Parts: sequence; structure tokens; C-alpha cells
Amino acid sequence: MTNLFTCVALLLLLTACNPVLNSSEGVGGLEQVTIPVNEAVDNEANDHQNQVNDDHVKRGLITGVDIERLFSLLQAEQLLLVDCRPQLYYRIGHIDSAVNLPYRKYEARLSKIEERLDQALAARKVVVLYCQNYTCPDAYLFAKKIAAKGYSCSVYKGGWQEWKASGL
Repeated sequence: MTNLFTCVALLLLLTACNPVLNSSEGVGGLEQVTIPVNEAVDNEANDHQNQVNDDHVKRGLITGVDIERLFSLLQAEQLLLVDCRPQLYYRIGHIDSAVNLPYRKYEARLSKIEERLDQALAARKVVVLYCQNYTCPDAYLFAKKIAAKGYSCSVYKGGWQEWKASGL
């Protein structure tokens, strides 16, 4: 029984996130993804979402958010928090108030995703995406897709693993 549990746990760990494939960069075809943590992330994201129709606001901005800022946004109920992991991982555990929109199902659920993003913009909320941990690229890849459509968002790089370890 213990061996079965170990095998299932290992399988879950290995399939949590998509590798970023790029044959011209990185070790073994994996691209290194760096997302800056910007202390002004909330101001930039809020400015974009509060004034979407203003020409001076840059659309499609991707920024990083740290655990402290994420916690304050959660407390103020000022965000749409998106868990980009597969549904199984979401069911095992997720950050309170997060909605599950898995990166792997982005294309199939595009209309639902855009509806959620438009509702968040209308409510003047910051869109924050996360996945499993620092090495998981799903949130960043998701962010790139919605940024290409003009939505600004932030990525919480620490993901579920950091959040859970912090005890929040």
C-alpha cells in the first residue's frame, strides 16, 4: 500500500506542470522563465483595470506579485485569483477564493476565461495567476496568452507550494 501511495505521489509531482519547450534555449530543451516581482504591481494592475479605455495605460502587462501582496489583495477581496494547475491538484488543495482554469485547457475554455477576466475588470480587481511552485511555468504561459489578448495580470511565482508552506 505504501508503494502504491509513493508511486501515485511521484506521478502527481511529475505531471503538475508543463515544461516550457524551446529547443534553442536552456538545458535539455527547457527554457528558463523569469518573472520580476514588482512592488508597484498592484498600482500598475489596478491602474490598467480601473482605466482600461484610457490610451496611456499599457494593455497586456505581466508583472510578478509576492506572497505578502497576494495576502493583502486576498484580505481586501480585490482580486481574481486563478489556479492554473490541473483540476486534480486544485481539488487536493488550493488558495482560498481561487478559481480553477487549467492552462492545459486554455483553448477549450477560452470563452469562460474571457468572461471571468471581463467580470474582474468590471469589478476593478487585479488578476493574479499561480501554479504549483517556482519551477512550474503554467501560470506564466497562461499570463502570456491573456496578455496577448490585452489583459494585464500578475503571476504569483511561489504558487501553491509556497502558500501552503507559509501556513496562510
